[in-house]
Amino acid sequence: MICPHCATSLRRKERPNQICSNCKRPFVFEPKANPLAVHDVKLRGLGEKLAQEQHRYTVTQLWYAAARKTTLAAQQGGTGCNVIVVPLVLGAVLIGVGLTGPKPLAAIGGVLVAIGLLVLVLRLSGVVKRQVAVAMPLEQFRRDLIGGWARVYGTLPAGLVDEWQLRPGPPPPSPTFAVLSPDAAVLACLRVNDAERRFNVALAATIAELPPQVPVAVLRDASIAGELFLARTRHELHGRRVIDLGLRPRGGTGAKGSLLLRTRDRQPDQIGWLRANTTLTPAELEWLGKGWSAPVAALRPRQLLARVEKVAAASGRPVDPDERAAAAVGFMTWPGE
Repeated sequence: MICPHCATSLRRKERPNQICSNCKRPFVFEPKANPLAVHDVKLRGLGEKLAQEQHRYTVTQLWYAAARKTTLAAQQGGTGCNVIVVPLVLGAVLIGVGLTGPKPLAAIGGVLVAIGLLVLVLRLSGVVKRQVAVAMPLEQFRRDLIGGWARVYGTLPAGLVDEWQLRPGPPPPSPTFAVLSPDAAVLACLRVNDAERRFNVALAATIAELPPQVPVAVLRDASIAGELFLARTRHELHGRRVIDLGLRPRGGTGAKGSLLLRTRDRQPDQIGWLRANTTLTPAELEWLGKGWSAPVAALRPRQLLARVEKVAAASGRPVDPDERAAAAVGFMTWPGE
């Protein structure tokens, strides 16, 4: 591990909540003391990845990046070894002891084995599903980790923007298209990375905020709520072009290493409505019906911007303001014009 202050390699016995032996400055985090196992160097490294190509990123995006390892481990956790293996092993031991000793021990062992087998059957059949969630609430991450970093280092991690503090500026006067997203972190990321100017796009959190007539690109979670949001948008904007930028459920199921979450809550009525009123495939509906979701705010800034840039390019309009001005007076000819 390397000291985030002076870049000195630390001895193994030094923990991240201690003081660097070289520069005598304190660290912020102890990995064993927070559910995300975050320390100073890891948090800085995650921020640097999000800020690649000089991008800026939000607290929510850093939160998801910090949670990726623990949530991925939960996704791949199978049937829950401790809940199943412990009673099976203990039960087998008690049965073995009871066969040559006190008979009640064999009976207790039989009960434990039965419990373990029942849990295994319920897990494998899908009746009982383990929840997959971020181990630390966003509010606590903002308060303890980001706030702790600012107290020790005197500033936020490089490139980080708190979407709660962001004040949007005026929209473009004549946008080519609009991006609609119910996620404040997604809109904040696009704003601080100058998407409005670069792509001549209006950003909106609700349908009421959309400019008239222009095509609308929707950025939403791969979730039941995200699918309902997309369907409602298409219904209310009937006659206007609505582009689905995802995340689609198939993106969550097919993308290796995607940050996936799962709730124990099942919504059969909503799944039934989606089956009857959308083009979701049976596999996508099954994935949603099992409680899975993939948050769009977990995408890196460059991934969000790339999706918006594709829409700008497909619109046949120049995405740079200077090129757009030149085209307006006839210096350039663009596809589709």
